[in-house]
Amino acid sequence: MSSLNPDIDTLDPAIRKRMRKSKQQSIEKSGRKLNIFITSNNFPSISLTGSKCQLNCKHCSGILLSRLIPANSHERLEQIAFRLANNGAKGMLITGGCDTKGKVPTAAAAQYIKSIKQQTDLIVIAHTGFITPDEACALKDSGLDGIAFDVVGDVGTVRRVYGLDVTEDDYLKSLQAISDAGINIFPHVCVGLDFGKMCGELPALELIRHIKPTTVVITGLMPVAGTAMSSVKPDPYDFAEVFCRAVELFPEIPITLGCAHSSGRDRELIERIALECGVFNIALPTRSFVKYACAEGYVIEYFGTCCGVLPHDSTRIDGDFI
Repeated sequence: MSSLNPDIDTLDPAIRKRMRKSKQQSIEKSGRKLNIFITSNNFPSISLTGSKCQLNCKHCSGILLSRLIPANSHERLEQIAFRLANNGAKGMLITGGCDTKGKVPTAAAAQYIKSIKQQTDLIVIAHTGFITPDEACALKDSGLDGIAFDVVGDVGTVRRVYGLDVTEDDYLKSLQAISDAGINIFPHVCVGLDFGKMCGELPALELIRHIKPTTVVITGLMPVAGTAMSSVKPDPYDFAEVFCRAVELFPEIPITLGCAHSSGRDRELIERIALECGVFNIALPTRSFVKYACAEGYVIEYFGTCCGVLPHDSTRIDGDFI
């Protein structure tokens, strides 16, 4: 295995063996090709609720929402979409804060999403939170291109972080509703969500096995100033177990490292661990990692979309990250 960090030898030999096997499996499937996703102005995020969220989760407190483009009315959402299309954007992510049941008001905007899809070439994806079959069908009829759905495999974590009392079955019902509606789904699993500790990430992957995802996105807790977790980071080495298990469980499905994956020096280490585990789809990587991947002989292609959107010629962009 390539040297990642002087401390890499602290990993258990068994996980290092699995990393090598996962990487070889990915190389046999797709070669040494690395897809990098860059959103920025190409694919911005729009919040239907501004910075408001009724859950006020411990890791976000609405602060992450305040960094997005606010669209506090459906008419405003349309205006933003038309402006983005005119400015050459590839698409947009529609998101927002949750209500007390963990739902984002995406389905209520279905007819406006339909208008956007009919009048522009934008790729439109969304966060929905928990969702019913009727809501999923409405979004399918709107032409929505995909749904990002966060899956947590430990109900205690959901209670401690989100303040929600839900069951494993609630996650399964939403996953199934989206899948049955025929919408592309890219479930997200966050490493270290429970105040930096591993607690439910592997069971979350097992839950996802009940459907056929477009891609499985692995993210990591981001320390956000002003929140209860402002000084908390996940252990970078915990990602090795999650990456390997994802590659093992979904051999024919792309595994992706999402844009949220810690900060500082840990961020690059997580990216290198992802590569060594055979994760060849990475969003918003560090420049130093891109140099490392080039030196390791990977052919790099850049795409101007959210990482849940599979690479396509129409979304390829020029990269200048070296």
